[in-house]
Amino acid sequence: MDYMYTGNLLIVDLERGETEERLVDEELLRSKLGGAAVNDALFKEFESKDPVAIGAGLFTSTMIPGSSMSVMTARSPITNRKMHCPIVNFAGAELKLAGFDFIVLHGTSPKPVYLWLHDEIADLVPADGIWGRDTWQTADHIREEQGEERIQVILIGPAGEKKGSIGQLVVDYWSEGDKVGFGKRLGEMGLKAIGTRGMGELELADPERFLELCLKAIGEARERIGGARGIDSLMPSVDLKNFGVVRHRDSACFGCPWPCRTFAKYNEPPTVLKEALEEPGVLIADAPGFAALLRAGFDAVEASRLMEVVSRLGIEPLGAAPATEGLGFADAKAKLERMGAEQTDVGSVPTVNGACRPDLFSPFAPNGGEDEAIALAYILGICPRYAARMGIDRELVSQLIEACTEIEITPEAIGSLARSVLH
Repeated sequence: MDYMYTGNLLIVDLERGETEERLVDEELLRSKLGGAAVNDALFKEFESKDPVAIGAGLFTSTMIPGSSMSVMTARSPITNRKMHCPIVNFAGAELKLAGFDFIVLHGTSPKPVYLWLHDEIADLVPADGIWGRDTWQTADHIREEQGEERIQVILIGPAGEKKGSIGQLVVDYWSEGDKVGFGKRLGEMGLKAIGTRGMGELELADPERFLELCLKAIGEARERIGGARGIDSLMPSVDLKNFGVVRHRDSACFGCPWPCRTFAKYNEPPTVLKEALEEPGVLIADAPGFAALLRAGFDAVEASRLMEVVSRLGIEPLGAAPATEGLGFADAKAKLERMGAEQTDVGSVPTVNGACRPDLFSPFAPNGGEDEAIALAYILGICPRYAARMGIDRELVSQLIEACTEIEITPEAIGSLARSVLH
């Protein structure tokens, strides 16, 4: 397909330490559009190798509101079923702009490695020296080693290395959308991280029409969102206790008009905008995980500090929080550190009230959403939290697809494609 994608598929054989590039089948892109739908086809093609597929959506990395997401598709070590997990913040967009629309990983590396993607180049880099380090140290190391502080890093911590299903995939420094054990899956493969720096461009069939539609969508989104911001706008029914003591700023992912994340600043005064310390606090990107720690009995300051612990160790906080109930802060921190140093397993995917199809999608979005809208978001590269709040206008999507690619697809056909992912 001439538009919206480079057309590049990267196949990484970790056992042999080899990468192979090939073009994505054009008919596959035209019929499936992208994201989870194409990942499903790639997963089926490589199923005998127990693969991990990573794919951009058709709209990923564009001006379309909420277009921050790439999707990871793999067998969940918790459910033993194929599941989809969002990769958002800025990492999802950077993956696509680095020149590889889709990636298939398979095999087990004999020695730890990380995958470095940039400028349509893929390198497997030895990671012996960072195996065992926490996620914050690892992200800093990769940025320093590659000489670029804006590299986005998708990585695991010690918990994933120990191959426990409590292990979570972390984005940069923060606990994120993986609640289905993909941290363990990468640990099993010997893959410490994926670092990506994207500076590519996307070609559009009709740029003027696309811009017109995007500006309309952005305007409507801002009007509907109004002043909603922060994790309290994402989970309005959750008692955040004394969160105002550490609340510093709200932020959004790439291309999103809704800043549903909140930075908690506890190592220096949150009232001071400028950050003097290297590690002033933690971004609460995993709102359900933070809420679980609040429910476990901690106040907002303690829960924020514990979110730093789980983020550093690559521990999924929803699954870990019950083990900290009834403990003081110091004992809870020590308990989490032990969980990260051992092979710690969970029996099921954590329950998130309101999450859409937790048997298929990692329960990242606690704000519900209609099944077909969420499935379509996973195809197009729209954050599921944003899609749950705003819905998906299939008529607008049809117009945007034509402006992007010249592909004519009816709203009814778009709904049918979404249902194909929900099988």
